[in-house]
Amino acid sequence: MKNKIGCLLIHGLGGRPAEVAPLAKYMQARGITTFSAQLKGHTGNKSDLQGVSYREWIESGERAFEQLSRFCQDIFIVGFSMGGLIAANLPHSHNIKGVITVNTPIYPVNFSSMVKNLVDDLKAGKFDYLRSCILSSIKIPFSALIEFLKLLNNTKFKFKDLCYPLFVAQAMEDDVVLPKSALYIYHNTNSPNKIIKFYQRANHFICHSPIAGELFNDIQTFIEQHS
Repeated sequence: MKNKIGCLLIHGLGGRPAEVAPLAKYMQARGITTFSAQLKGHTGNKSDLQGVSYREWIESGERAFEQLSRFCQDIFIVGFSMGGLIAANLPHSHNIKGVITVNTPIYPVNFSSMVKNLVDDLKAGKFDYLRSCILSSIKIPFSALIEFLKLLNNTKFKFKDLCYPLFVAQAMEDDVVLPKSALYIYHNTNSPNKIIKFYQRANHFICHSPIAGELFNDIQTFIEQHS
C-alpha cells in the first residue's frame, strides 16, 4: 500500500543530498516520506563530474521520481538551486501535486561577466581567463559549468509549461543566485495557484541557515494545502 504524501528533494550543482538533509529530516518527523536524488557525478569527487552531461542529471531526477512513485501517491518536488531546473524538466505526471523551487538560478551572480570574459579571451586568442576559471574551480570542473549553462538555457522557457501548484522561495542574501531569479520563475509559470516568498538573513544554503525552520514550515504548509 502506498503512502499518501512523498517529497522528492533535488540538490544543486556540485552538491549532494546533504544540502537538503535538514529539510528531509523535518519532513520525515512529520510523517512525510522523503527521497533525496543524487545527480550523476555528484559523489564529492570532482573527477566524477567530468564528462557528465546535463541530460544525465535530468535522468537522475527522473529515476528518483520513479522510485518515490512506487511508495507514494502524491508527490511534491523540492528543487534546491540547480535542482529547481531539474524539477522543471521532469515529465508531467498526475502524481505531482506541487513544485517548490528554493534559490533556483535564472540569473546567477556574475554569470554575464564570466561569459563576457570568456568571449574576450577567445577574441584575443588567449586563454588566461579560462585557465583561471579552471584553476580556481575547487569542487566543480569547468565542463560541468558548461553543462549547467546548457541546462539553464534549455530550461528557462520550460517554466511556462509548469501548471502545478508552485511555491518559489528565495534567500535575499544569496551569494550565488540573484533574487530576481525567483521573480522570473514566479511570473513565467502558468500555475493558477502559486506563491513567492523572500527570506531575510539567509544565504544560498538556506536549509542550513538560521531561518531554515521558517522555510521548512512554509513548505509543510504548502504541502498540506495541496495534498
